[in-house]
Amino acid sequence: TLTGIEGGTHVAYRDLRDLLVVLEQRGRLRRVSKSVDRDWEVACLARWTFQGLDEAARFGLLFERIEGFDMAVATGVLGSSREAYAIALGVEPDDINDKWAEALLNPVPPRTLDTALCQEITLTGDDIDLGRIPVPVWTPGKDAAPYVSCPVITRDRNSGIYNLGVYRTMVRDAGSMVVNLGPGRHGTRCCESFLDNGEAAPIAWVIGAEPTVQMASVANVPYATDELTIAGGLMGEAVDLVPAKTIDLLIPANAEIIIEAEIRPGDFAEEGPFGEFAGFMSEPRPRSVATITAITHRKDPIYYGYISQMPPSESTVLQSIGYGGLILKLLRHDLGHETVHDVHVDL
Repeated sequence: TLTGIEGGTHVAYRDLRDLLVVLEQRGRLRRVSKSVDRDWEVACLARWTFQGLDEAARFGLLFERIEGFDMAVATGVLGSSREAYAIALGVEPDDINDKWAEALLNPVPPRTLDTALCQEITLTGDDIDLGRIPVPVWTPGKDAAPYVSCPVITRDRNSGIYNLGVYRTMVRDAGSMVVNLGPGRHGTRCCESFLDNGEAAPIAWVIGAEPTVQMASVANVPYATDELTIAGGLMGEAVDLVPAKTIDLLIPANAEIIIEAEIRPGDFAEEGPFGEFAGFMSEPRPRSVATITAITHRKDPIYYGYISQMPPSESTVLQSIGYGGLILKLLRHDLGHETVHDVHVDL
């Protein structure tokens, strides 16, 4: 059953796959059936759609065959355009900011399930191998390695409040990654609440979750604001969570793939270089190492990663739209400027 705009009522999509079907029907998704190389062709084709096409003509990409892998790859799906974002959210493009303001004012707490599609297959121990996942190289010939680019979920040890954010993560080897948890970032603060007590910090990468979880992950809200509740507000109902298999976290149940890990005190490695959003290469720097404890996924998972680097990109589109809703709510509701009609942010 597909969910969307039904009888004028807001109903956001609860599943990435349902959204892919509708976006394809509306000309906002193209399938690539030819086998492609994840080390350069995925990024090059995705870059072309953003730099070579006006926003009105852009579309997301679903690469059905990746050389050397048995997993499809999607990118540019939510953030190809404002129209695609609105379709995923179940509203008209002009109503996105109002929906964001409504969600921020009326957050919906998540609910917990016992089982989930994202855990149909569970890989632990010697079966853990990041090399099975077709993580793209986003700046071919320049990035140090393939990079995971998706929502990352952490938890504050003391308050128990969850955080969602997008933190670029370099694949280091079959069982570890280096995550760009910069100083002051909310995910960093969550992990430090464990590390400062000499404990390993639980962390998970949420790949291909329902659209509102991905939208909320780029929200620049105050620390200790649970983005999962904002995702529920955007969706109009609670986000389904399920206990992770090997770490003490609840994770979105409808995701395609979950990478569970822990960050151990004092464990650092060099991260980068990586193509930055402003169009330059970052310098390598020490960042936290995440040791993978489990990989869970659906039986036929779709890998979904955001293309960032030189704007315009999926990353800048997602951030621009989300920031517009946040600023509208701040001006109109928090500061009392009721005459503010709309807000537009162009990153």
